[in-house]
Amino acid sequence: MVIGQHRIVVLIVSEIHPSIYDIVPSVVKVVAKRYRGFVEESDLRQECYVFAASKHHQFKDLLNEPDLEVRKQNERRIGWQIKRAAERYARKEKASKLGYQINDEAFYKGATIGQLLPFVIASVLTGKPLEQGQHLVDDGQPKKPSAPAESGNFLAVLIDIKRAYLLLPIEDRDLLERRYFHEHTLQQIAQFLECAVSTADRRVESSFNKLQDNLGGISPWS
Repeated sequence: MVIGQHRIVVLIVSEIHPSIYDIVPSVVKVVAKRYRGFVEESDLRQECYVFAASKHHQFKDLLNEPDLEVRKQNERRIGWQIKRAAERYARKEKASKLGYQINDEAFYKGATIGQLLPFVIASVLTGKPLEQGQHLVDDGQPKKPSAPAESGNFLAVLIDIKRAYLLLPIEDRDLLERRYFHEHTLQQIAQFLECAVSTADRRVESSFNKLQDNLGGISPWS
């Protein structure tokens, strides 16, 4: 979009409510960090203003609410809608750059990540690519995935988890490798870290939570 069009959008948004200028930057910061390497902040910002402009009349009514508490609730609702729009845009850009269809995306629980993480780590350690319909196991030989990973979005899930894993600091990757690939017990990890088992448990959980954070939040399409 050209700069002139961007200025028009900003002018329209400014007529809705000044709080839009507070909402958009905070949304852009969160979404840009989550999709680092796939979208530019300037593009996300522009997309947010375009979306807000398209909801001009709806947002105006919500933000002109005389009741202060209700108006604050409306501002949160608007922020949520703008964030979802930004995430939809970011996910489309990500799918395009990674070469898969947006419908191939999956939103997964911790149990699913934990099940697939050993195969992602195997791919990283062996340097062998992940492919649709197969895993890499300890000996490097391909093996057909178990039922939870047999859906059409299998490859997109693996690509996502692998990228999220590679974004982690080396110490977090090391802990996840020990726990999920080598299947070390918490007692063994505690011995390696020279700490209490409870501390080792928290460290592993923290590393896993960072991985989940790298994978993004709830589906923006729901």
